[in-house]
Amino acid sequence: MKLDEINEEEAKIASSFFTKSISRIAFASGVISAALIVLTLSMTGYSVFQRYVLGTPLTWTDELSGFLVVAIVMLGAAEALRKHDHIAVDLLITKVKGKSRKYLDIFGYIATAIVAGVLCFSAWGAVTFSWKIGVYSDGYLEAPLWIPQSFMLFGAGLLCLLALGRAFDILINKRQK
Repeated sequence: MKLDEINEEEAKIASSFFTKSISRIAFASGVISAALIVLTLSMTGYSVFQRYVLGTPLTWTDELSGFLVVAIVMLGAAEALRKHDHIAVDLLITKVKGKSRKYLDIFGYIATAIVAGVLCFSAWGAVTFSWKIGVYSDGYLEAPLWIPQSFMLFGAGLLCLLALGRAFDILINKRQK
């Protein structure tokens, strides 16, 4: 069985209402992530044009690009999990069937949820700290750091919830095989 066939089979999984709801939010988050990619590309192109054609470099684009890359990754992480594009050992996944596959999937989702949960907890601490004492970026933007840090909090929380929902769906035998 090829990986594409597994993805088609996974698409037929009957999910709980919770997982379907989180999946819709993950899809919307992925759309925003894709739009931010286009925005970052456009902004970088504009910055290059300003610097090399007009001779007036923009000082704020590098810092904003860094913030946007964090937003792109964190908003796209749950969408990657939703589409089953997350990291997996294809050689192992394609060979395992039955209960072993079920346990392997549960392990993968729980591991993802734990890592995302730790990241979410850490991001929560960073956001609240930055908010309380008013931390701003060191660059030309002087943006409040809680804003870009919030993307980490949202993305990690969404990833954690989706992974937990998927693991729960497998545990209650919602998989149609």
